Amino acid sequence: MEPSQLSARERIIDAATDIFGTHGFKAATIRAIANLAGVNVAAVNYYFGDKQGLYGEVIETIFSKGFSRYPSILPEQPATVTPEERLFQFVRGTVYRLVSPDGWGGIAGSARLVVKEMLEPTEAFNKVLDRYIRPHKDVLVDILYEIVGRKVPEKTILLCAMSILGQCVYYAAGRNIIVRIAPENLPEEGQIDEIVAHVHRFSLGGLERIRQEYGESL
Repeated sequence: MEPSQLSARERIIDAATDIFGTHGFKAATIRAIANLAGVNVAAVNYYFGDKQGLYGEVIETIFSKGFSRYPSILPEQPATVTPEERLFQFVRGTVYRLVSPDGWGGIAGSARLVVKEMLEPTEAFNKVLDRYIRPHKDVLVDILYEIVGRKVPEKTILLCAMSILGQCVYYAAGRNIIVRIAPENLPEEGQIDEIVAHVHRFSLGGLERIRQEYGESL
């Protein structure tokens, strides 16, 4: 949707996402956000109360849109879907959510704020943690148990989950490093599917090693 077609509230959220992502919560000002959104300061206060209220709405909007557009699990999966296929969907949803232009856009987009919140969580992040991140962690843990078997200790399963998520997050958080050491692997449009396939393949290799160590076999 073109900026001119957005409501004042939507323009404020878009402007705040850009300014909070660029400058951080403390340095961002309501006046700068209002100027970028083309509204007056009173409009920001009217819709969101204060800067903290606006920031909370920005974080909620980022996560809500991201998880809605790129879910980690399909709404209707056939009964015949394998856990390996479920893992592929989880990885695909996570990578696309983080780096695609119509997701969080990587470190140049909304993912800046996601990464900032991972490094220095605020109260706003605690809310989305319970609403979005914990449930999706539980989905991933369930998939991993299906792949490696129930003999594997929970601590090891959680380490596997963090390893898989870490691969996905790096393509958003590590762009400034990737562009310097391996620019051919930047998560640009047209290459995201290749990255998804690699993370999935690499993860399955590690999971197979875990399965072997704990006595499970294919």
